[in-house]
Amino acid sequence: MKLFANKKHTKNKAQAMVEFMLALPLLLLLIYGTIEVGRLIFIFASVANASRQAVRYGSAAGEIDDIAYYQNCEGIREVADQSAYITDFEQVNITYDRGVNSDGTQIPITGIDPDPGVNTCPIENDTIRNGDRIIVQISANYEPIISIVPIDPLTIVSASARTFLISIPIVGSSIPTGFAAESSTPSKTALPTSITDTVTPTIGALTLTATNFVPNGGTPSNITPTDFPPYGSTPINNGTPVNWTAIPATLTFIPLNTPTRTAVASITPTAISCAGLTGVSHEGLVFKDNIMEMTINNNSGHTLSTAQIYVEWNHDRGHTSDPDNGLRLRQILFATQKWDGDLQTPSAYIQGFYPRVEPGTSTIQFIFNQNYELQDGTERIIINLSTPGCTGYPVDSRN
Repeated sequence: MKLFANKKHTKNKAQAMVEFMLALPLLLLLIYGTIEVGRLIFIFASVANASRQAVRYGSAAGEIDDIAYYQNCEGIREVADQSAYITDFEQVNITYDRGVNSDGTQIPITGIDPDPGVNTCPIENDTIRNGDRIIVQISANYEPIISIVPIDPLTIVSASARTFLISIPIVGSSIPTGFAAESSTPSKTALPTSITDTVTPTIGALTLTATNFVPNGGTPSNITPTDFPPYGSTPINNGTPVNWTAIPATLTFIPLNTPTRTAVASITPTAISCAGLTGVSHEGLVFKDNIMEMTINNNSGHTLSTAQIYVEWNHDRGHTSDPDNGLRLRQILFATQKWDGDLQTPSAYIQGFYPRVEPGTSTIQFIFNQNYELQDGTERIIINLSTPGCTGYPVDSRN
């Protein structure tokens, strides 16, 4: 019995070894497959994350070392490399476009290939405007550690895009930059309405009462002015000297003029309202030849001050009949007020130009170097008012 048991135990060990040898390749294949799938997912996640981080850096507003973020090509690539730990990227392409149409097709920027597979970085300063996009496409190769099955390396590609916000038009109550700063000199304030009475008293006649003079030890007597002797003589009454005791006379002041009432007018500030019927309205944008203009209706009845003028135009493709498609802003006319310059940017705040908006109807004109032939929907004019009562009512061509 014991011998039979030993033989059976030896048989079970041999069977387990055979079964393990049969299952080992499948187990190793399963472990290896898990590792390779993990590597594939890791590389895919690294590429996708790197493209997102790089495009986020490139779309930031501002500058670094006097270079705009969207022009800092090496900085964009460095951010992409830092987001990957053990993955080496084959390509990091950077390009730009104006967004997409309703059918999903890209809108190209003049002279820029929007294909994510093409690198067009850096781009010129005056080319990018609000609404444009930066596109970063990153690719990396996946290749198995052990080539059990002969397959070609797999290229993993990820592209991300973000919209630029180059400048922001500030709409609402704005600080009037066209005025000088306040000084320590007190400003004039309005006086309250009041009536001031001015009285000029005048001394009237001096009245002497005769009973104020009595003889020494005697009773008062009626004395006329002719009874007073000349200066320096002895008063005589029927030949007999009389000693007089003078009692202070009573002074009576009789005003000769009646007080006059003098009215002093006060200063009452006039409130200005740009709301409702007394507000400032405008017509739509009009394009003729090389002029973009907007008509403004000032119904407030007052001359209004401006704090800022903002404008957007199709600066790089607005002219189509010549090889030079750009539009340069050369002049602004507003009634009799004028600004001269030379700008070719997607949008601009006009510096040093704070025109007055006269009551009634007036037109502001933006004059370019060439005819404005193609509107792309970005055109806009904003006039911020600085007059109290109107600061919260900007004149915006899109409203």
